[in-house]
Amino acid sequence: MWPFKRAERTAAVIDPCLGDATARRLDEAAGRGDWPAVAAMLGPVEDQDLRAFYVSVLADRGGPQPWIGQWLAAEPQSALPHLVKGAHAIQWAWQARGNGAASTVSEAQFAAFFGRLKVAEDSLDQAVIRDPEDSTAWAELITTAIGRRLGAEEAERRFKEVVARHRWHRSAHARMLQQKCAKWGGSDELALEFARCTVERMPAGCTLGSMVAVAHFEAALLADGPTADYLARPEVLAEVRAAADKSVRHPEFRRIPGHQTADGWFALVFHLAGDHAAAAERFDAIGNLPTELPWGYYRDAARAYAQYRTRAYQAAGRSHTA
Repeated sequence: MWPFKRAERTAAVIDPCLGDATARRLDEAAGRGDWPAVAAMLGPVEDQDLRAFYVSVLADRGGPQPWIGQWLAAEPQSALPHLVKGAHAIQWAWQARGNGAASTVSEAQFAAFFGRLKVAEDSLDQAVIRDPEDSTAWAELITTAIGRRLGAEEAERRFKEVVARHRWHRSAHARMLQQKCAKWGGSDELALEFARCTVERMPAGCTLGSMVAVAHFEAALLADGPTADYLARPEVLAEVRAAADKSVRHPEFRRIPGHQTADGWFALVFHLAGDHAAAAERFDAIGNLPTELPWGYYRDAARAYAQYRTRAYQAAGRSHTA
């Protein structure tokens, strides 16, 4: 997520802080190089999903972040600066690679990508050594395993380390789902099985219901014929609706920062499948704070969000004033 890409004719923006006051203060402290303030705010966060979200806000800051090095020099035995350095290096690595298919990436880009991922992995290893119970560092290590092509078995090992500490860690499950997808060496069947098992076992109101929508969307991209035709299949739409009922549409669903990603996946899949009323409800839940995913699949995430939201409201017979 790169900050504040403004969509045309809408107030929606891709805001890494998602309107959260603590995230905004963290981002501002990082912007002025105030690592003691970052440490003071991040250290006490016990909710593991919130902790991962706040780390992602710091990681998504573009360009060099000299304050991280200063923090490491001042507190080399603390796990936090190593965690933040590792998470930021992952984003730095993907910036070098780009988001295109492997065939579009040059040798120089790949060299920079793998080099930066090694920096990330080394830093995250140091974070785990210093704080073995930190689920966020282990979740980040799933991404380095995928990017460095360490194999499904190694990614699975790291995933198990996360869930041993926080059973329903949302970003760890999202990363592991990508490892299961065909584009990272898995298959539609593996991805769907992982998503279905997760949703079956998760408690009601858990954000991970969106994994079913993600897995079907990924399968639809590779299916013969239009993506919408696959998603509109009665059995697919029924499964996505059931997953939404157990997650984002459940009364116990927690709307902590990052819920917009789960709501976004359902909004997109419902709209493409032709269930525009259900899609409009999810757009209502997101408001003007979409996340990079899933809308980043259409390049300009903020613009794509605005366009799909408008179409969904129109198809549902509703008006919307941004």
